Order: sequence, then structure tokens, then C-alpha cells
Amino acid sequence: RHAPHKSITTAEMRASLLIFTVYHSAGAYLQPRRPQRPLSRLALTPLERAIAGNDVDAVVDVLEDDVPCDRALAIAALDKAAAVTPDSSDGEQFAAAFEEARLVRAYQALRRRGLAPSFGIAIDEPFPLSQGASEEEIAREAGDLTLAAFRPKDGAGRMFAILGVIVCGAEIAAAKALGLDSPQPLFLATAGLAAVDTFALKGALAETLASAADNTYSERIVRHEAGHLLLAYLCGLPVQGCVLSAREALAGEGSGAASLNGAAGTAFFDPELNAAARRGRITRSVIDRYCIVVMGGIAAEAVSYGSAEGGKDDESALISFLQDTVGFTGDVLVQARMSALNGVILLRRYRAEFERLVKVLERDRATSIGAAVLSIDDAAA
Repeated sequence: RHAPHKSITTAEMRASLLIFTVYHSAGAYLQPRRPQRPLSRLALTPLERAIAGNDVDAVVDVLEDDVPCDRALAIAALDKAAAVTPDSSDGEQFAAAFEEARLVRAYQALRRRGLAPSFGIAIDEPFPLSQGASEEEIAREAGDLTLAAFRPKDGAGRMFAILGVIVCGAEIAAAKALGLDSPQPLFLATAGLAAVDTFALKGALAETLASAADNTYSERIVRHEAGHLLLAYLCGLPVQGCVLSAREALAGEGSGAASLNGAAGTAFFDPELNAAARRGRITRSVIDRYCIVVMGGIAAEAVSYGSAEGGKDDESALISFLQDTVGFTGDVLVQARMSALNGVILLRRYRAEFERLVKVLERDRATSIGAAVLSIDDAAA
């Protein structure tokens, strides 16, 4: 006789299934695992390998070769090529010249690939206004902008003067409240704090106060630096980095902090100007191009706000360049005015690119010079 059939209840089935699952799960866990192989670098493209290996020379060499390169890789490659390596050895000057030549090759390679088509485009065309332009031509191109629009008003300086008066009054009131015979100790403490901010903090504290007092202050700085960056790009001057505030410079943020020596601003250079200076003969077209970029921040503020608040340092740098470096014999103020006006015309001509660059700088705080530069010709940025 066959043994009687025993029916299995639903509860028993569930218990058996649970035991089976636990058994196999424990067996899979206790079974020796095969070691995971690291992702082979052979799977990477040549450019990806160069970037991953931090080999800047290889990055630029591969950029110049006919190998695949999308926008993301181009951004990473330009960031690598633009990085400045501080060198305190005797070969510092040679190292800087080598890095600049390498960066020029990177920009030219990106232009040939169609990723930076507007780089140097202003060199291929005559500048909007020449030195022989008539007053009618100047007035027509300037539009509603007067000469005063290109004179930095140092709005931050006026703001600090007003704040100084307020702080002074507060210190006098505090001295009386504390029963001090004189507010002089408080004055000295404030002067000491200002000195620390100037020399140790690179003006970060003053900048914070200015931003709190004027909500357009930070926006002006972004637009000012965007003017330098865009005009340098259009005029074929490689941009090494950009830092948008003293606080970010102090923290080593932004891009190209080493090339800016811990200051806020935009770092660029003119390879043709450097070569001409070594030969001892600088042409007028090279001078004009460099001056346009130096005055680019003032031009950007004039386009955006109708006048320039910042740019005192730019103006001083231009005068020093013309008088001391070049030995310029013409009227420095006329040269500055023409340079700023040419900058205004170019910024108006490339207004969409300028606004796109401003947007990217505000969003990323210039943490990637590659992303900032390549956004100029990228409508999707």
C-alpha cells in the first residue's frame, strides 16, 4: 500500500520557502568572492587617460590630434592646460613661458575642433574704431555713452567713506557710553582691523561690507570680469583663470588662483605682445588689442549700467603699460578712451555671448575656466 498522501498547508509552504531562501542567501554570502577587477584604463580614450593621469603635456598633444573630444572632455582638458604650477626655482620664468605656449596650443586646438570658434575672431577683423576716427564716428558708436562713462567713479570708495563716518560716530558714542576719556583706542582698533583686512585678508572684509551695503556690488564684479574674459577670448588672448571676489581668492577658490597671486580678477596674457617685447618692437595693432582687453571691465560696466564704478586698477595698469613698458608717445587718455569704446562696440556686437558668460560665471563662480570659456560659443550653456 502506498503511504497516505499528506497535504501541505499554506503556512508550511511559506516556512519551507523561507528556509530555502535563507539557506541560499547565506551560502551566497559565505562563498568566497572573486576579487573585483579595477576598471581598465585601456577602456578610456587617449584624452581621458591623459586627463586622469594629470599629464598636461599629453592632454594638449591629444587635443591637437584627430581623436574624439566632446564638450565635457574639452572643458576638463582646458582646465588642465590652464592650471598654473607655482615654481620658486631659478627656472620660474622659463616654466611660465612654457605653460603659456602650451595653453596657446590648447586654445588653438579647440578652435580648430569647432569648440571655440570665436577665439581670436576680433583679430581677423579691423577694430571698430581706429585712432584716426572722426568725432562724428566716435559719437555715433558711443551712442548715449559719454566720456564720463569710461571714468571709474570708485563707488566702493565713496561707500567706504560713508561707512567710515558712520563707524567714527558710533565709536565716539561707544567711548562715551563706556566712560572712556577718548575714542582714540577704538579708532586705533578699527585702523588695525582695516590694516589686517588689506594686507592679510586681501580686502575680503571690506568687500563683504560693500556687498551688504549695495546689492549690485557683486553683480558688477561678475560683469566687470566677464568683460575682461570675453574680450580676451575674442581678441585671441588665452585666459588662464578668473576669481570673482577677494574672499574666494583668499580661500583659493575660483580658477587660476595661482596665476592671480591670491588676488581677485581675470588672468590672461598676449603671446604676440610677449614675443614683440622680446624683439624690442611692439606694433600698434598689438598695443590696441591689449588695451581693449585691459579696459574690458570698464567697457562691460558701461554697457550694463551706463557708467563704470570699478576699474581704477585697470586704468592704472593701462597707464603703466603704455608709459613704462611700451614707451607710448601718444595721448594716454585718448588711447584709453578709444580702447574702452572699442570694447563697448565689441560687447554690444556679442551681447548674447556676454550675457551667457555672465550667467555661467554667476552660477559656477568661475570654478572651471574651461566651462566659462566654452560657454561663450555654446548656446546651450
